[in-house]
Amino acid sequence: MTKEKILTKRFVFSASSVAALREKYADQSTTEDLPRRPTRIEALSALIWSRFVAVTHGMADPKKIYTILHAVNLRTRMDPPLPENSFGNIIWFAITRPCIDGMKEGKRHALVNQMREAIEKIDGDYIKKLPEGIKHLNFLKERAERVTKGEIESFRFTSFCRFPVYEADFGWGKPKWVGSGSLPFKNLVIFIDSSGTNGGIEAWINLVEEDMDKFQGDEELLSFVSPT
Repeated sequence: MTKEKILTKRFVFSASSVAALREKYADQSTTEDLPRRPTRIEALSALIWSRFVAVTHGMADPKKIYTILHAVNLRTRMDPPLPENSFGNIIWFAITRPCIDGMKEGKRHALVNQMREAIEKIDGDYIKKLPEGIKHLNFLKERAERVTKGEIESFRFTSFCRFPVYEADFGWGKPKWVGSGSLPFKNLVIFIDSSGTNGGIEAWINLVEEDMDKFQGDEELLSFVSPT
């Protein structure tokens, strides 16, 4: 949480825009017959992070460590996997340390590859090692202390996509639209499937007021955003 003024804005990406981004960030250098396309979340994360860096780069502190965090659902990655409806925050964070100067056009697939490697590293073997010692707790404690001191600046992504939120019925029918509330956490992005589950995605983005003023006017970002 932060004492700074946080603004929450909703950005809607149509299915066609998401598909275009997946093609845009496909790794053309792969030796496979077809370039490996990023997932919807990987592509949107790359766009949002790169445009955030572009509009705030002048304020970047060379002494800070910048990281991207993706919340990873551990249920299906455990061996054996837990049932999908297991209750609780059964997650871990995949941490990517991107290069601030590496967001140039044509090189962003490298960021996608970094994020994918960090996420894929959290597999059954990785999860089995989590309870083996206190080092993981010490890591979280140390990281929290460095964030508090301002040594680390994090940009966090979490996805509710493919969660059956549009199937919830508490007696008065299924919801027509599901959104996120405003949260007092800066640099946080929550992805939710668009109404109608047509392949579009809404990004609920929380930024400090100064950053949001610049971010929401970025022309490249807006070229992929649907009017609301």
